[in-house]
Amino acid sequence: MEQNFTIRVVETLDSNSRLCLNHLWEEIQNRYGFRAPNPMDFLDFLPPKGKFFIAENRETNEVMGSAAYTKFNDVQCELDAVYVFPKFRKNNIAKSLLVDLEKQAQMDHYSSMILRAGAPQPEALTLYKNFGFKEIPTFGKWVSDPTAICFEKKIT
Repeated sequence: MEQNFTIRVVETLDSNSRLCLNHLWEEIQNRYGFRAPNPMDFLDFLPPKGKFFIAENRETNEVMGSAAYTKFNDVQCELDAVYVFPKFRKNNIAKSLLVDLEKQAQMDHYSSMILRAGAPQPEALTLYKNFGFKEIPTFGKWVSDPTAICFEKKIT
């Protein structure tokens, strides 16, 4: 079955990438039950720090979802900004974004991807496990977060 969407790398903050980050942050706040300013800095997802991918409908150019990574250290990148708009879920968009992001991370010479998720994100936990991520101890800024469930996937 042919995909009805394309995936592209975002080079500058545009309305579609901003929309993804804002909706992701709104969903995180709703699921975890808090309110706070959005801490995600889009510049962290641009070279040389990272990469930001977006999925868009082939026919309408409507934004469908996003995924990004940022450099954690010389061999690991941290997956972030994985979001698919509710009306587009269950269409393999997140999986396709992860496939493209993983290929890019390999080209950027990372040997693994790490990430943080949590129990209020059951769909994400299933996605990551099905995509080959294995649970690891909390890391970096997530060590003191009692809600954090962290994962790693070797990509070499």
